[in-house]
Amino acid sequence: MGNWESIANEVIATGGLNALDVVRRRKIADVVAITNRSLIIYAVDSPVSNPIKGQIGDISISLTDKDGFDEVTRNLPGPNLDVVLHTPGGSAEATESVVELLRARFDDIRFIVPNMAKSAGTIMAMAGNQILMDERSELGPTDPQMLFYSGQQARPSPAQAIKDQFEQAQQDINGDPARLPGWVPILQAYGPSLLAECDNHIELAKELVRTWLEKYMFAGDADGSTKSRIIADYLADHKNFLSHGRRLGMGKLIDLGVNILNMNTQPALRDAVWDLYLATSITFLNSGAYKSFENSNNEALIRQIQMQFEGNVNQPQSLPTPPQTPINPLASRPPRSERKRGK
Repeated sequence: MGNWESIANEVIATGGLNALDVVRRRKIADVVAITNRSLIIYAVDSPVSNPIKGQIGDISISLTDKDGFDEVTRNLPGPNLDVVLHTPGGSAEATESVVELLRARFDDIRFIVPNMAKSAGTIMAMAGNQILMDERSELGPTDPQMLFYSGQQARPSPAQAIKDQFEQAQQDINGDPARLPGWVPILQAYGPSLLAECDNHIELAKELVRTWLEKYMFAGDADGSTKSRIIADYLADHKNFLSHGRRLGMGKLIDLGVNILNMNTQPALRDAVWDLYLATSITFLNSGAYKSFENSNNEALIRQIQMQFEGNVNQPQSLPTPPQTPINPLASRPPRSERKRGK
Protein backbone atom coordinates (compact mmCIF):
# COMPACT_ATOMS: atom_id res chain seq x y z
CA MET A 1 0.00 0.00 0.00
CA GLY A 2 1.33 3.40 -0.96
CA ASN A 3 1.26 6.67 0.92
CA TRP A 4 1.14 10.33 -0.08
CA GLU A 5 4.89 10.52 -0.59
CA SER A 6 5.21 7.32 -2.63
CA ILE A 7 2.32 8.18 -4.96
CA ALA A 8 3.59 11.76 -5.39
CA ASN A 9 7.05 10.40 -6.22
CA GLU A 10 5.49 8.03 -8.74
CA VAL A 11 3.86 11.02 -10.45
CA ILE A 12 7.20 12.85 -10.51
CA ALA A 13 9.03 9.80 -11.87
CA THR A 14 6.38 9.35 -14.58
CA GLY A 15 6.88 12.92 -15.76
CA GLY A 16 5.20 14.73 -18.59
CA LEU A 17 2.13 16.91 -18.80
CA ASN A 18 -0.21 13.96 -18.26
CA ALA A 19 1.65 12.32 -15.37
CA LEU A 20 -1.24 12.79 -12.96
CA ASP A 21 -3.63 11.08 -15.39
CA VAL A 22 -1.18 8.28 -16.19
CA VAL A 23 -0.60 7.38 -12.54
CA ARG A 24 -4.30 7.60 -11.65
CA ARG A 25 -5.26 5.31 -14.52
CA ARG A 26 -2.53 2.91 -13.53
CA LYS A 27 -4.17 2.69 -10.10
CA ILE A 28 -7.59 2.12 -11.67
CA ALA A 29 -6.13 -0.78 -13.64
CA ASP A 30 -4.65 -2.24 -10.45
CA VAL A 31 -8.08 -2.33 -8.80
CA VAL A 32 -9.78 -3.84 -11.86
CA ALA A 33 -7.08 -6.52 -12.11
CA ILE A 34 -8.20 -7.70 -8.65
CA THR A 35 -11.98 -7.35 -9.00
CA ASN A 36 -12.43 -8.15 -12.70
CA ARG A 37 -15.39 -5.73 -12.69
CA SER A 38 -16.09 -2.50 -14.57
CA LEU A 39 -15.19 0.50 -12.42
CA ILE A 40 -15.98 4.20 -12.28
CA ILE A 41 -14.77 6.93 -9.95
CA TYR A 42 -16.99 9.74 -8.73
CA ALA A 43 -14.81 11.95 -6.57
CA VAL A 44 -14.69 15.61 -5.58
CA ASP A 45 -12.03 17.82 -4.04
CA SER A 46 -13.31 17.72 -0.46
CA PRO A 47 -12.12 19.19 1.78
CA VAL A 48 -11.14 21.62 -0.97
CA SER A 49 -7.41 21.98 -1.58
CA ASN A 50 -7.69 25.65 -2.54
CA PRO A 51 -10.16 28.29 -1.28
CA ILE A 52 -10.91 29.45 -4.83
CA LYS A 53 -12.27 25.99 -5.66
CA GLY A 54 -14.51 26.18 -2.62
CA GLN A 55 -16.04 29.41 -3.87
CA ILE A 56 -16.41 28.49 -7.54
CA GLY A 57 -16.40 24.71 -7.98
CA ASP A 58 -19.69 22.94 -7.23
CA ILE A 59 -18.55 19.86 -5.33
CA SER A 60 -22.08 18.85 -4.31
CA ILE A 61 -24.06 16.07 -5.94
CA SER A 62 -26.22 17.91 -8.46
CA LEU A 63 -28.28 17.23 -11.57
CA THR A 64 -25.33 18.24 -13.73
CA ASP A 65 -23.62 15.07 -12.48
CA LYS A 66 -25.94 12.98 -14.66
CA ASP A 67 -23.83 14.06 -17.64
CA GLY A 68 -20.67 12.78 -15.98
CA PHE A 69 -22.17 9.46 -14.93
CA ASP A 70 -23.62 9.00 -18.41
CA GLU A 71 -20.26 9.80 -19.99
CA VAL A 72 -18.35 7.16 -18.02
CA THR A 73 -20.93 4.35 -18.02
CA ARG A 74 -22.41 4.34 -21.53
CA ASN A 75 -19.56 2.22 -22.99
CA LEU A 76 -18.80 0.05 -19.95
CA PRO A 77 -19.63 -3.65 -20.10
CA GLY A 78 -22.01 -5.02 -17.49
CA PRO A 79 -23.63 -6.52 -15.62
CA ASN A 80 -21.29 -5.70 -12.72
CA LEU A 81 -20.05 -2.26 -11.68
CA ASP A 82 -17.89 -0.88 -8.88
CA VAL A 83 -18.27 2.81 -8.00
CA VAL A 84 -15.44 4.44 -6.05
CA LEU A 85 -17.29 7.17 -4.17
CA HIS A 86 -15.87 10.24 -2.42
CA THR A 87 -18.38 13.03 -1.73
CA PRO A 88 -19.66 15.26 1.09
CA GLY A 89 -23.21 14.94 -0.30
CA GLY A 90 -25.65 17.19 -2.10
CA SER A 91 -29.12 16.87 -3.58
CA ALA A 92 -31.24 13.81 -2.78
CA GLU A 93 -33.25 14.46 -5.95
CA ALA A 94 -30.09 14.47 -8.07
CA THR A 95 -28.92 11.32 -6.31
CA GLU A 96 -32.16 9.61 -7.33
CA SER A 97 -31.55 10.54 -10.98
CA VAL A 98 -27.98 9.20 -10.87
CA VAL A 99 -29.01 5.94 -9.22
CA GLU A 100 -31.79 5.35 -11.75
CA LEU A 101 -29.28 5.86 -14.57
CA LEU A 102 -26.80 3.41 -13.03
CA ARG A 103 -29.44 0.83 -12.26
CA ALA A 104 -30.78 0.93 -15.81
CA ARG A 105 -27.34 -0.17 -17.05
CA PHE A 106 -25.96 -2.52 -14.37
CA ASP A 107 -27.45 -5.36 -12.34
CA ASP A 108 -24.88 -5.69 -9.55
CA ILE A 109 -23.37 -2.49 -8.15
CA ARG A 110 -20.88 -2.13 -5.31
CA PHE A 111 -20.00 1.23 -3.82
CA ILE A 112 -16.39 1.50 -2.61
CA VAL A 113 -15.80 4.17 0.02
CA PRO A 114 -12.07 4.70 0.69
CA ASN A 115 -12.65 7.81 2.81
CA MET A 116 -16.13 9.35 2.98
CA ALA A 117 -19.56 9.38 1.37
CA LYS A 118 -21.70 11.68 3.49
CA SER A 119 -25.35 12.79 3.44
CA ALA A 120 -26.69 12.25 -0.10
CA GLY A 121 -23.52 10.22 -0.72
CA THR A 122 -24.75 7.81 1.95
CA ILE A 123 -28.15 7.68 0.26
CA MET A 124 -26.41 6.79 -3.01
CA ALA A 125 -24.34 4.07 -1.37
CA MET A 126 -27.51 2.45 -0.02
CA ALA A 127 -28.52 1.76 -3.64
CA GLY A 128 -25.69 -0.76 -3.91
CA ASN A 129 -25.83 -4.51 -3.55
CA GLN A 130 -22.83 -4.13 -1.26
CA ILE A 131 -20.65 -1.38 0.24
CA LEU A 132 -16.88 -1.82 0.56
CA MET A 133 -15.21 -0.07 3.52
CA ASP A 134 -12.36 -0.28 5.99
CA GLU A 135 -11.55 1.52 9.24
CA ARG A 136 -10.79 4.77 7.35
CA SER A 137 -14.15 4.79 5.60
CA GLU A 138 -17.19 6.66 6.82
CA LEU A 139 -20.75 7.32 5.80
CA GLY A 140 -23.02 9.77 7.60
CA PRO A 141 -26.57 10.71 8.55
CA THR A 142 -29.09 11.25 5.78
CA ASP A 143 -31.20 13.78 7.70
CA PRO A 144 -32.02 16.69 5.35
CA GLN A 145 -30.49 20.11 5.79
CA MET A 146 -32.62 23.19 5.09
CA LEU A 147 -30.80 26.28 3.81
CA PHE A 148 -31.34 29.72 5.33
CA TYR A 149 -29.81 32.72 3.63
CA SER A 150 -28.34 35.80 5.27
CA GLY A 151 -27.21 38.07 2.46
CA GLN A 152 -24.97 35.93 0.24
CA GLN A 153 -24.27 33.37 2.96
CA ALA A 154 -26.22 30.11 3.20
CA ARG A 155 -26.49 28.35 6.54
CA PRO A 156 -27.80 24.77 6.71
CA SER A 157 -30.08 23.70 9.55
CA PRO A 158 -31.31 20.15 10.20
CA ALA A 159 -34.95 19.68 9.23
CA GLN A 160 -35.67 17.73 12.41
CA ALA A 161 -34.05 20.42 14.57
CA ILE A 162 -36.30 23.04 12.95
CA LYS A 163 -39.36 20.94 13.74
CA ASP A 164 -38.19 20.38 17.32
CA GLN A 165 -37.52 24.07 17.81
CA PHE A 166 -40.95 25.02 16.50
CA GLU A 167 -42.58 22.56 18.90
CA GLN A 168 -40.54 24.04 21.76
CA ALA A 169 -41.72 27.52 20.78
CA GLN A 170 -45.33 26.35 20.83
CA GLN A 171 -44.91 24.86 24.30
CA ASP A 172 -43.15 27.93 25.71
CA ILE A 173 -45.66 30.42 24.28
CA ASN A 174 -48.70 28.35 25.26
CA GLY A 175 -47.29 28.04 28.77
CA ASP A 176 -46.38 31.72 29.08
CA PRO A 177 -47.47 34.17 26.35
CA ALA A 178 -45.00 36.70 27.75
CA ARG A 179 -42.23 34.61 26.17
CA LEU A 180 -43.49 35.34 22.65
CA PRO A 181 -41.19 38.38 22.04
CA GLY A 182 -38.14 36.19 22.61
CA TRP A 183 -39.29 33.74 19.93
CA VAL A 184 -40.36 36.31 17.32
CA PRO A 185 -36.89 36.78 15.69
CA ILE A 186 -36.54 33.02 15.28
CA LEU A 187 -40.07 32.35 14.05
CA GLN A 188 -39.79 35.16 11.50
CA ALA A 189 -37.22 33.09 9.61
CA TYR A 190 -39.78 30.35 9.02
CA GLY A 191 -41.55 30.55 5.69
CA PRO A 192 -45.22 29.55 5.40
CA SER A 193 -44.39 26.06 4.08
CA LEU A 194 -41.16 25.35 5.96
CA LEU A 195 -42.47 22.75 8.41
CA ALA A 196 -44.26 20.85 5.63
CA GLU A 197 -41.08 20.98 3.55
CA CYS A 198 -39.10 19.58 6.49
CA ASP A 199 -41.51 16.65 6.75
CA ASN A 200 -41.36 16.04 3.00
CA HIS A 201 -37.56 16.10 2.83
CA ILE A 202 -37.22 13.76 5.80
CA GLU A 203 -39.67 11.33 4.23
CA LEU A 204 -37.86 11.54 0.87
CA ALA A 205 -34.54 10.56 2.47
CA LYS A 206 -36.22 7.62 4.18
CA GLU A 207 -38.13 6.56 1.08
CA LEU A 208 -35.11 6.48 -1.22
CA VAL A 209 -32.98 4.46 1.19
CA ARG A 210 -35.82 2.14 2.13
CA THR A 211 -36.83 1.48 -1.47
CA TRP A 212 -33.31 0.86 -2.77
CA LEU A 213 -32.26 -1.37 0.12
CA GLU A 214 -35.32 -3.55 -0.30
CA LYS A 215 -34.97 -3.71 -4.09
CA TYR A 216 -31.22 -4.31 -4.34
CA MET A 217 -29.20 -5.06 -1.19
CA PHE A 218 -31.95 -7.18 0.42
CA ALA A 219 -33.51 -8.58 -2.75
CA GLY A 220 -34.91 -12.04 -1.99
CA ASP A 221 -34.53 -11.55 1.79
CA ALA A 222 -37.76 -12.45 3.58
CA ASP A 223 -36.96 -9.79 6.20
CA GLY A 224 -35.75 -7.27 3.63
CA SER A 225 -38.65 -4.88 4.10
CA THR A 226 -38.18 -4.70 7.88
CA LYS A 227 -34.39 -4.35 7.63
CA SER A 228 -34.74 -1.60 5.03
CA ARG A 229 -37.16 0.40 7.17
CA ILE A 230 -35.01 0.12 10.30
CA ILE A 231 -31.87 1.29 8.48
CA ALA A 232 -33.65 4.11 6.62
CA ASP A 233 -35.28 5.43 9.80
CA TYR A 234 -32.04 5.28 11.75
CA LEU A 235 -30.00 7.13 9.13
CA ALA A 236 -32.58 9.91 8.75
CA ASP A 237 -33.08 10.56 12.49
CA HIS A 238 -31.07 13.64 13.49
CA LYS A 239 -31.43 12.68 17.17
CA ASN A 240 -29.32 9.57 16.60
CA PHE A 241 -26.34 11.70 15.55
CA LEU A 242 -26.83 15.26 16.93
CA SER A 243 -24.66 16.55 14.09
CA HIS A 244 -24.99 16.11 10.33
CA GLY A 245 -21.24 15.65 10.05
CA ARG A 246 -20.99 12.68 12.44
CA ARG A 247 -18.99 9.67 11.37
CA LEU A 248 -20.79 6.39 10.69
CA GLY A 249 -18.23 3.62 10.43
CA MET A 250 -18.53 0.11 9.09
CA GLY A 251 -18.94 -1.44 12.57
CA LYS A 252 -22.20 0.35 13.26
CA LEU A 253 -23.41 -0.26 9.71
CA ILE A 254 -22.75 -3.99 10.06
CA ASP A 255 -24.66 -3.95 13.36
CA LEU A 256 -27.59 -2.32 11.56
CA GLY A 257 -27.56 -5.13 9.00
CA VAL A 258 -26.07 -3.27 6.02
CA ASN A 259 -24.19 -5.57 3.62
CA ILE A 260 -20.63 -4.36 4.19
CA LEU A 261 -17.47 -5.97 2.83
CA ASN A 262 -14.60 -5.20 5.20
CA MET A 263 -11.72 -4.61 2.79
CA ASN A 264 -9.27 -5.61 5.51
CA THR A 265 -10.28 -9.18 4.67
CA GLN A 266 -8.91 -8.58 1.15
CA PRO A 267 -5.62 -6.71 1.72
CA ALA A 268 -4.62 -6.51 -1.94
CA LEU A 269 -7.92 -4.84 -2.83
CA ARG A 270 -7.75 -2.52 0.20
CA ASP A 271 -4.25 -1.37 -0.77
CA ALA A 272 -5.14 -0.88 -4.44
CA VAL A 273 -8.24 1.16 -3.54
CA TRP A 274 -6.25 3.36 -1.17
CA ASP A 275 -3.58 3.98 -3.81
CA LEU A 276 -6.30 5.02 -6.25
CA TYR A 277 -7.79 7.38 -3.69
CA LEU A 278 -4.38 8.95 -3.04
CA ALA A 279 -3.70 9.35 -6.76
CA THR A 280 -7.07 11.06 -7.18
CA SER A 281 -6.45 13.35 -4.18
CA ILE A 282 -3.00 14.31 -5.49
CA THR A 283 -4.63 15.17 -8.83
CA PHE A 284 -6.99 17.59 -7.07
CA LEU A 285 -4.13 19.05 -5.05
CA ASN A 286 -1.99 19.77 -8.10
CA SER A 287 -4.56 20.93 -10.66
CA GLY A 288 -7.68 23.00 -11.07
CA ALA A 289 -9.86 19.86 -11.03
CA TYR A 290 -12.61 19.83 -8.42
CA LYS A 291 -14.89 17.00 -9.63
CA SER A 292 -13.90 13.85 -11.48
CA PHE A 293 -15.83 11.16 -13.35
CA GLU A 294 -13.57 8.43 -14.70
CA ASN A 295 -13.83 4.80 -15.74
CA SER A 296 -11.78 1.67 -16.35
CA ASN A 297 -11.97 2.29 -20.13
CA ASN A 298 -9.68 5.32 -19.75
CA GLU A 299 -12.59 7.69 -20.34
CA ALA A 300 -13.14 10.69 -18.10
CA LEU A 301 -14.96 13.94 -17.64
CA ILE A 302 -13.10 16.35 -15.36
CA ARG A 303 -14.66 19.56 -14.11
CA GLN A 304 -12.01 22.15 -13.37
CA ILE A 305 -11.19 25.80 -12.96
CA GLN A 306 -8.12 27.44 -14.44
CA MET A 307 -5.41 27.83 -11.81
CA GLN A 308 -1.64 28.26 -11.78
CA PHE A 309 0.46 25.75 -9.83
CA GLU A 310 4.21 26.02 -9.45
CA GLY A 311 6.93 23.77 -8.16
CA ASN A 312 6.91 20.05 -7.43
CA VAL A 313 3.98 17.75 -6.76
CA ASN A 314 2.36 18.93 -3.56
CA GLN A 315 2.02 16.95 -0.38
CA PRO A 316 -1.03 17.45 1.89
CA GLN A 317 0.91 19.78 4.20
CA SER A 318 1.69 22.02 1.23
CA LEU A 319 -1.81 23.39 0.82
CA PRO A 320 -1.94 26.93 -0.60
CA THR A 321 -2.17 29.62 2.07
CA PRO A 322 -5.70 31.08 2.22
CA PRO A 323 -5.89 34.76 1.25
CA GLN A 324 -5.96 37.29 4.07
CA THR A 325 -8.99 39.04 2.56
CA PRO A 326 -12.07 37.30 1.16
CA ILE A 327 -12.08 36.69 -2.58
CA ASN A 328 -14.96 38.22 -4.50
CA PRO A 329 -15.77 35.52 -7.10
CA LEU A 330 -17.79 38.00 -9.14
CA ALA A 331 -14.91 40.46 -9.37
CA SER A 332 -12.21 38.04 -10.49
CA ARG A 333 -13.58 34.65 -11.42
CA PRO A 334 -11.28 32.13 -13.11
CA PRO A 335 -13.05 30.45 -16.01
CA ARG A 336 -14.66 27.09 -15.38
CA SER A 337 -14.19 24.34 -17.90
CA GLU A 338 -14.62 20.69 -18.54
CA ARG A 339 -12.15 18.43 -20.21
CA LYS A 340 -13.01 15.06 -21.64
CA ARG A 341 -10.40 12.43 -22.09
CA GLY A 342 -10.87 9.30 -24.10
CA LYS A 343 -8.82 6.31 -24.83
